[in-house]
Amino acid sequence: MDKNLTQKIFDQAKSLGADLVGACSIEQMAKYPNATAEIEKIDPQAKSFLIYACRMVSSSISSAEQNIRIAQFSTRLIYDELSRIGFSLMRKLDDMGFSASPIPTYLPVPMLKETKGMIAELSLRHVAYEAGLGVIGKNLLLLTREFGPRVRFGAILTSAPLESGKPATENFCTECDLCVEACPVHALEKRGEEAISLCSRNHLKYGLPGLIRFAIRLIKASSDNEKIELVKSPELWEYWQNMNTGVFYYCFHCLNACPVGK
Repeated sequence: MDKNLTQKIFDQAKSLGADLVGACSIEQMAKYPNATAEIEKIDPQAKSFLIYACRMVSSSISSAEQNIRIAQFSTRLIYDELSRIGFSLMRKLDDMGFSASPIPTYLPVPMLKETKGMIAELSLRHVAYEAGLGVIGKNLLLLTREFGPRVRFGAILTSAPLESGKPATENFCTECDLCVEACPVHALEKRGEEAISLCSRNHLKYGLPGLIRFAIRLIKASSDNEKIELVKSPELWEYWQNMNTGVFYYCFHCLNACPVGK
């Protein structure tokens, strides 16, 4: 692995605005189900993941209970920033003769019936964990020492031989249960698919799961007047707005509750 190359790329990421940056090898991701197969589909010559993060502005997401739009728009701006940083890094790697493929941060992702909707190509929080950027917390998110869970990640799969980080040896999740207590649907009291389902129904209530439920209600409406009322409802307008703006997040409780990084 090339230490000088790695430092050059890391410095470039920081100069572009990334708050955190790291790398992990393809071999480190082999322990995760389906990761190796997905990596080979994207780039069989890949050697490394370049993972970078932008912090969320705590004051903007702390207003979520009073004005959800501010927290939503702030989050959208982070994804715009990650896209800008990512494409610049891809061009840098390409200029240096390496392959560079972006891993989608949240959309687009495959829509698979067997997984009841969308599933990411690869788990960026686990890439970040392997790169040593943080630990998986009780809220199931990656906790960074600097910003707690209030970060969003971007990643590039590349043939560049980047020096790999190592998972953190210290678990700085304080096990305080504040995220568990803050969850309005008690998702963090569960595990596995049940936890994910509870979270997504609340967090993405005006995303795909909610849109499907709305469509079923519209189909089953007993009269034309009831159908018209549904079509004219602010609920449908909310779906329309989300599809135009790409804003789908409706819950920030566990992010705001976590004391790590504050």
